[in-house]
Amino acid sequence: MEEKLNIIITELGNLNKGQYELLSRADKIENGQLELMGRSEKLEKGVTELMGRTYNVEKGVTVLMVSTENLQKGQDKIIDRTESLEKGVTELIGRTDNLEKGQEVLICRTENLEKGQDILSSGQNEIKELIKHTTTFMTENFTYFRKDMKALALEVNSDVELLFKEMGDVKRKVNKLEQK
Repeated sequence: MEEKLNIIITELGNLNKGQYELLSRADKIENGQLELMGRSEKLEKGVTELMGRTYNVEKGVTVLMVSTENLQKGQDKIIDRTESLEKGVTELIGRTDNLEKGQEVLICRTENLEKGQDILSSGQNEIKELIKHTTTFMTENFTYFRKDMKALALEVNSDVELLFKEMGDVKRKVNKLEQK
C-alpha cells in the first residue's frame, strides 16, 4: 500500500511538471501573439508607406510592383505562421484534454484507495472485536476450569481422607486381631 502511495505521489509530481510545462508553452504562445501583433502593426505601417509611394510617381511603377510582391510574400508568411499557431493551439487543447483525463483517472484511483482504507479500517475493527470476544470467552472458560479443578481437588482430597480413615480403622482392627 505504501508503494501505491509512492506511485500516486510520483504521478502527482509528474502532473505538476506537466502543468508547469503547459503554463510555459502558454506563455510562449502569448509572446508569439504579441510578436504577431507587433509585426501586424509594422505591416500596417508598411502599407501606409506603400500608399505614399503609390502617390509618388517619381519612384515609378516598377518600385511599386516589387514592393507589392514583397508585401504579398509577407502576408503569405503571416498566414503560414497564423496557421501554425492555430495548429499549436489545437494541439495544446488536445494535451489539456489528456491532462484532464489523467486527473480524472487519478481522482478515481484516489477514491478507490480511500475505499480500500475504509474497508481495511472496518476489517481491523472486526478483528479487534473478535479478539475481545475470544479473550472474554477464554477467560470465562479458564474460570470454569479453575472451579471444576477446585471441586475435583476437594472431592479427591475428601476421598483420600476417607480412604486413610478407613485404612486406619482396618489397621486398628488388624492390630487387635493380631494381638488376640
